[in-house]
Amino acid sequence: MTPTIRQLEALVLVYRHGSLTKAAAELRVTQSAVSLLIRQIEENFQLRLFDRTTRALHPTLACKDAVPIAERILAGAHGLARHMSDLVEVKAGRMTIAVSAGVASALLPGVLARYRADYPDIRVEIFDVAADDLLPFVAAGNAELGIGSVEDADTPDVTIETITQSSLSAIGIKDGRFEKASRLTWDSLKKCDLIAMRRGTRIRSQIDDALARTGRQLKPTLEVSLITTALALTAEGAGISILPAHMLPEAQFPTLAAVPLSRPAIVRHVSLVSRADFVLSPAAQRFVETARRLLPVRHAADRRSDVPTHSSSTKIRSRTR
Repeated sequence: MTPTIRQLEALVLVYRHGSLTKAAAELRVTQSAVSLLIRQIEENFQLRLFDRTTRALHPTLACKDAVPIAERILAGAHGLARHMSDLVEVKAGRMTIAVSAGVASALLPGVLARYRADYPDIRVEIFDVAADDLLPFVAAGNAELGIGSVEDADTPDVTIETITQSSLSAIGIKDGRFEKASRLTWDSLKKCDLIAMRRGTRIRSQIDDALARTGRQLKPTLEVSLITTALALTAEGAGISILPAHMLPEAQFPTLAAVPLSRPAIVRHVSLVSRADFVLSPAAQRFVETARRLLPVRHAADRRSDVPTHSSSTKIRSRTR
């Protein structure tokens, strides 16, 4: 039978002190309890560990050979206990997160900076993936957590929680007037050069479907595949980008502003994605808390608009696949 940690502790302390009494005091048990622990090891392996006299205990050769091994086992066990405690207290560990391209550019930097400041000892591994790949990437266990805009696809065993949202907006250069507008209508952009995501992307599909229901059609001047391309073109004066307000990283594009579009108002959500059958690690749980704190449910650009959005826009949506 393998010795218990308590038995090994008794063995090492009796060896170091040469006394049952001193070992018992350090273990905070009775002398008879320590004597029993030593006797259990001896009986288990049929080895005498100490020669007992009326005045002292003398370790045998078997004891001298066993103690260094016992010390290494105890050091490993105590080190494991400390590490497990650090994991719970988020003083150690690793977290993997998958993010869609837009989130990686606009929302992740601020959340990650705050998280790393609060938990500097956590190693964070980031996977920036295409929006369509986010759900299957997390569902396959390649990342503990995902952040991005996801559709209501039938993906089993995945939990999705909306943490922020914003209106589809006209993003243009600040000129003293544009950024002061509380809202714009789709019709007001008819004569503007528009930059939109390419057909087939999720944002474009949502726009086309919403406009089709009102008898309208988006006719952009330029179509791109990447959000950063649209914003860079807008910053150079190539046209007005049609994107969710939360996709504008203001630090990267300080000359641009987002004005919500109405008639119809279209809302895009950003969600946390995780596997429903897995409990998040303490490190990931703290990241979720940080994201919830820094990403309010209603984006600043939405608060400037008095156009109603979906009924879910004032509360967090949570659903399990």
